[in-house]
Order: sequence, then structure tokens, then C-alpha cells
Amino acid sequence: MKKLVAILLIAALALSMVACSSASTPAPAATEATASTDAAATEPAAADTSVKATVIWRAFDDQYQSGFRIIMQAEADKMTGIALDMQDGENDVTKTTNKLEAALTKGTDAVAICAPDTESTNSLMLKCKDESVPVVFFNMMPTQDTMNAYDKAWYVGAEASESGAMCAQALINYWNANKAIADKNGDGKLQLVVLQGEIGNNDVILRTAAYEDTLKAQGIDYEIIAMDTANWDKGQALDKMNAWITAFGIDGIEGVLCNNDGMAMGAVQAALNNGYNSGDPAKFVPIVGIDATVEALQAMKDGSLLGTVLNDRTNQSIAVINVLKAAISGTAITEDVVGVSCKVDGKYIWIPYQIVDSTNLDAVLEVMLSVS
Repeated sequence: MKKLVAILLIAALALSMVACSSASTPAPAATEATASTDAAATEPAAADTSVKATVIWRAFDDQYQSGFRIIMQAEADKMTGIALDMQDGENDVTKTTNKLEAALTKGTDAVAICAPDTESTNSLMLKCKDESVPVVFFNMMPTQDTMNAYDKAWYVGAEASESGAMCAQALINYWNANKAIADKNGDGKLQLVVLQGEIGNNDVILRTAAYEDTLKAQGIDYEIIAMDTANWDKGQALDKMNAWITAFGIDGIEGVLCNNDGMAMGAVQAALNNGYNSGDPAKFVPIVGIDATVEALQAMKDGSLLGTVLNDRTNQSIAVINVLKAAISGTAITEDVVGVSCKVDGKYIWIPYQIVDSTNLDAVLEVMLSVS
């Protein structure tokens, strides 16, 4: 009997020590099941509605893409309900594909892709389709066949023809206002060259076609004396422009239209190397680009670049994020859902371009510098 009493006393003492320990130190974290039960027994906790989306970029080290990524992350940080996992495609189709496969294997809820090229978008779409994961392409538009092949695929971007028209209009405005010095050979005809991006890219086709459509619509007598690809690249554009200056003479080129600002800056460098675009109005080659990069905007301020067109990365970022959220929840994509000024045309969400001129140059540059 004494032995039984001793055992009971020892047990009671142990229980007392445990109770004191619980009162003085935090309890171990509850398991998920226990936490759910406790929450239900007290006040209902707010449900975790955040979803995880993967964003695969063409290249982190591209100036335009880098700023775009910073803007998109900043916009996502302001929102609730979504977390973005940024991945670098390194401008390589194989690496982009590998990043997508890894994200799908991990169970990402949705994917946004800026593909290295148009051709690769179909295989990327098919991988998303196989897993029934929504995909939002941006900044590199797939073909219509690719878009139509999957009911959970969307595209967010700007209508390329609009940027081409604005680009050409900037050159037309200069030509009409400065005919005495702009028409260097005095023949009344605008002799121009065109620097194109990747051959076969839909934006390249539409932007270049819009140049001619706008020139014709404005009644400009023009002649495209040379047109070639520089693959969006400043260095390649510099080489092409140097070759054209050698072939035609710098005064034989009365305008340069470029599919993006990188190539426009290559053309500017060629002009500067030949003593032009440094402040003398009589020694000026009007060059226009598209994208409103910091380098291009600063060149506009110093007078070496005639103009550029803003590809609105802020509103495109907001649109991509909101379309991802809607796609995951099954919400219909409308202009209200996209949340910015846009046009929703079936699977396509179009964000308008803005021409950059003296009225908004400083404001646009300030924004671009903040994310460069």
C-alpha cells in the first residue's frame, strides 16, 4: 500500500511540474489540424487566399525586361491574394522550357511567360495545357493558332500597329516642320531606313507595316532605301547603320524608324560617330524608337534621338497579375477585372501605347529612372 501511495505522489508531482512549465513557456506550435480545430472553436480566422504564380522572363539582364520585372514585382507587392515567383529564361528556349517544367512539377497555380521568341510559345502552351494550368503570355505574342489551342491561355500586351503608327507620326511631324533642312537632297521625298527586330515576330511585322500605312495616310512621298533586321540589339543596329551610312552617305538617310529603342540607340551612336545629332540642326538624322527606355529618354533630352513610344509596363504588369488571379479563380476576363485602361478582345488584353514628347518626357523619365 505504501508503495502504491509513493507512486501516486511521484505522478502527481510530475504533472504539477508539467503544468508549471506550460504556464511559463510558450507551447509548441500546433499542428495544422489542431490549429484549424482551435480556430473553429473560437473566432473564425481569415482564410489564406493567396495563390502562387510563376513568371518566366525572356532575360533578367535585358534593360527593358529588368525594369519591367521590377515594376511587376512592385505592383504584386501592393496586392493581396497572389505571390509571384520570378524566373530567368536567359533568352534561351531550352532554359525557359526547363524553368516552366520545374514550376509545373512544383505545382504552380498559374504561369505568365515572356518567351524568347514566338515559335517557342506553342510548346510552352502545350506543357501548361497538359497540366491544365492557366498561362498568360506577355511582351511576346504567340500565333493565333497557339492561343486558340488552349482555353486557359491569354495574352497581355500592346497593339504593335499602334506603336508603329506613333513612331512614324513622330518622324512625319519632324519632316513637315523642318522640310528645309530635313529634305537634304531637295527632291521632296523622304528617304528612310528601317531597323527591324526578330524576323517573323508578329510585333515586327505589324510595326513595320504601320510605318508605311501611316506615311501613306499622311500623304508623305517616301522611299525606304534599306530595311534589315538587327534582332532588337543595339550593337547589331550600330553595324547596320554604319553600313548604310557608307553606302548612301549620312545625308542620304533622312529618317530612321526602329522597331525598338535598343536599335534606335545603335543608330544614334552611328550618327554621333559621324558628327551628327550633337546639336547642329543641319546635322541631324531623325531617329525614332519604341519602348521609352531610360537610355532613349535621356537621348531625347540631349537632342540625339527624335522620339520614342512608351510601352506601358506599369499597366501591363497590373493587367498580367489581375488576369492570373482571375484565371485561377475562373473569373471571366473583363476590363473591370483587368483593372486598367485596356481593350479586352477575347483572349487578348490590349494596353494602349503613349507617345513621348516634350509634354511628358520628364515625367516618363522620372518613372523609368525609378525602376532602372
